Amino acid sequence: VELRDEASVWYGAVIRGDHAAVTIGSTANVQSRAVVETVPELESGFPAAVSVGDYSSVGAGATLRSCTIEHSVDVGAGSCVLEGALVQAGVILEPGTVVPPGALVPAGEKWGGNPAAFVAKLSAEEAGAIVERAEALRVEADAASNEYDPPPGAP
Repeated sequence: VELRDEASVWYGAVIRGDHAAVTIGSTANVQSRAVVETVPELESGFPAAVSVGDYSSVGAGATLRSCTIEHSVDVGAGSCVLEGALVQAGVILEPGTVVPPGALVPAGEKWGGNPAAFVAKLSAEEAGAIVERAEALRVEADAASNEYDPPPGAP
């Protein structure tokens, strides 16, 4: 499991790299109770790794399983992105979305539902809000981390 600069993993989240590599990008966040896991192999023959791109947010209670999340993606709370799926850059997955195994979610779009379906093209404001949200959560993570720093001189 690799966490890049300023990535954050929130309370109760689980990241398991016991079958393949897991990479969480810079300023990305895995929120409370989210699960990131790998399977031993994919039917497609592609690597069963999980990759979460820079400035991406994995919402509370979401599940990522051997998939690729590119840069600046907002995975909504309770969403599932399953084996071999690819979510391209600049995407919003609405809360509770289920992206089936091997699916492709194209860049610059909003998807929702079970199974995931196209909802709309993202506006420039929505696309910018993805990075702003990741930055805000980075600041919040820094503040939370500082709450647990031992006082100077503590053993």
